[in-house]
Amino acid sequence: MLKKILFLVTLISAINQATLSQENNGGFDVNKMFFGGTIVFDLGFGSNSQFTLGANPELGYSIFKNIDLGICGNYIYNNQSFFDSRGTQVTRLTQTGLGLFGRLHITDGFFVQAQPEFNNVNYKQFFREQPSITADGTVKSTSFLVGAGFGSHNVGNANFFTVILIDLNKDLYSPYRTFGGVIIPVIRGGFNIYFNRKKRS
Repeated sequence: MLKKILFLVTLISAINQATLSQENNGGFDVNKMFFGGTIVFDLGFGSNSQFTLGANPELGYSIFKNIDLGICGNYIYNNQSFFDSRGTQVTRLTQTGLGLFGRLHITDGFFVQAQPEFNNVNYKQFFREQPSITADGTVKSTSFLVGAGFGSHNVGNANFFTVILIDLNKDLYSPYRTFGGVIIPVIRGGFNIYFNRKKRS
């Protein structure tokens, strides 16, 4: 996981330096900065059910016309029910943290995304048949989300998008996997608004 994060940070730095050297004014362009975020919602049923709700604010910069990089925060509540021979185990997680994201817009409407995250996770676990027997605490969690999305992308204008992500990191307390380790695809809908929006003619 650490190698993936170091690689992404190095890539961000290299692209940023290359971009600054190409710009005529040699400096930072506020017109390429944006803020926004996504809403997290996922719902599953069955013997291994789960419910996820949260928000991911983000601050980014369009380094090239088709590449966005930035930082993001998150607050996610997750409730999972996992059935095994001992009964139905319930795990409740409340996640807060920070991360980085990178988006490569392959076409005007399609992009791929990578997003490593560092999180604090407050958890509580118990068996539904024996609610008095519980385990709770706070742990660290890391995730490496990857996926693809669809939406408009026009630097300088407001953009809306939808993205589907999965966690490639096998962290025990990842809110993007069931307690049994099964990947939970996460669907996010969001928007970006540039600091200096283009004026309509």
